[in-house]
Amino acid sequence: MTVFQLILLGVFGGSLGTTGLFLYLSSREDPTAMILENQSKTIEDLAKIQSTIEQGKIEIQKNLTDTDLLEVSCSSTYMEKNGSLLCREMFCRLQTREGSASSQTECETISNVANTFFIIENCSKYDIETKKCFEYIEKRK
Repeated sequence: MTVFQLILLGVFGGSLGTTGLFLYLSSREDPTAMILENQSKTIEDLAKIQSTIEQGKIEIQKNLTDTDLLEVSCSSTYMEKNGSLLCREMFCRLQTREGSASSQTECETISNVANTFFIIENCSKYDIETKKCFEYIEKRK
């Protein structure tokens, strides 16, 4: 073999090797494109999940502010027997859930009044002194 043939063989072999390597590397998928595609799918899925959660929250809010919840506690029969404080407290809480009208503090005040009446009623039922009942109520608050 002559020097010319060796040079020609080296150039030809090197060209083929370089071309083959170039074609192999360019034929592989670009990982950044695949990552971006997966990322966009993930963001779409998260948006769908978040939308579903928001719809569920709206549905729960509707159920919590549904006046059907007041049907029993605000019925005239129930209020004649037990008083109107439970109806007032539940109505107050429904108004608080809607985000308008009453505040949580107002509802707690109604609840405290109802609890105080309950304690005093039970104290008198068991013949406990009213003074001791009031002391207990004050400690409780």
